[in-house]
Amino acid sequence: MATEPTTENDNLNKEIIQWGCEYLLSHGYTLKNNLPENVQNTPWSYVIRFATSDDYIYLKHTPELLALEAGIIRILHDQFQISVPEIIAYNAELNCFLMKDAGRPLREILKQQFDVTLFCKAINQFTSMQLAVADHINIFLDMGVPDFRLDKLPDLYMQLLSQKEILIADGLSEKEVSVLEKLFPVVSNLCQKLSDYAIKPSIVQPDFNDNNTLIANESRDITIIDLGEIVISHPFFSLINCLQQAKKHHSLTDADDTYLQLMDACLKNYMVFESKNRLLDALAIARILYFIYGALVNYRLMIACDKTRFTSSFQRHGRPGVPLKEFMTACIAKHPSNFY
Repeated sequence: MATEPTTENDNLNKEIIQWGCEYLLSHGYTLKNNLPENVQNTPWSYVIRFATSDDYIYLKHTPELLALEAGIIRILHDQFQISVPEIIAYNAELNCFLMKDAGRPLREILKQQFDVTLFCKAINQFTSMQLAVADHINIFLDMGVPDFRLDKLPDLYMQLLSQKEILIADGLSEKEVSVLEKLFPVVSNLCQKLSDYAIKPSIVQPDFNDNNTLIANESRDITIIDLGEIVISHPFFSLINCLQQAKKHHSLTDADDTYLQLMDACLKNYMVFESKNRLLDALAIARILYFIYGALVNYRLMIACDKTRFTSSFQRHGRPGVPLKEFMTACIAKHPSNFY
């Protein structure tokens, strides 16, 4: 029977596993199994789990262009006392780090028995983190976290549209790219409108949701994970993703009382800056700009990853064309006469 040839990625994974094993064994851990368990293996994240004498230890590796997570986590923990994973070792050469187990994904718990209070508590903890660092974003910008603030978004949008070959390969037609270019004033206007609200830019986690929130088994402490792809932008972009994921995975609709409670939790900590009605207006604008933000995040992911592993099976991650089409559709639906 033929075997698959060993790839460069396989060799790297072996090197990463070897480093993890050697570190743990040299620091007093006993490994219960010869090989770690695979948790995730994608072009943007390789995660494995070691069963040790001191509970589980996770090892995470990312591409070099996304290898900011360990530094981000340490700053959040040390300077802002945020509940993030506890890192026990970092290997800058291999772009990977070891961290302690922090519990079960909130989504796993909610699937068994939905607890809106626990979900709202997690959202509150996330928005509290955003507010805590809002006056200190230069710390993150200085370490290389991308600057997607509203005043930068229009130019970033046009820079993305200049990558026509990539966008056409991703399914956009030349006519659609041309229409998107004509929408530049719309993007600029929306960014200006949203910046008029008293909501400061902060760290935005592209995939903040109940699956990237861990609940400790005994203490029920909440830990926010998957922070390597954060950018500095409008904080509502993270919350929009959270609400969308809640609807998708828990069969909620906009009219459900549970969904409305989650949305209130998203806005609660921002009500010291604006009234609820104004926050809802800001959220409505942010929902449209979320498509632009999403396209930029996906493009960043695509550029960072190994192209030989980045196939069409990854239908959401790294595809800037999808949110750009959604943005165009939303604009045309509002003003069809401007395009036909």
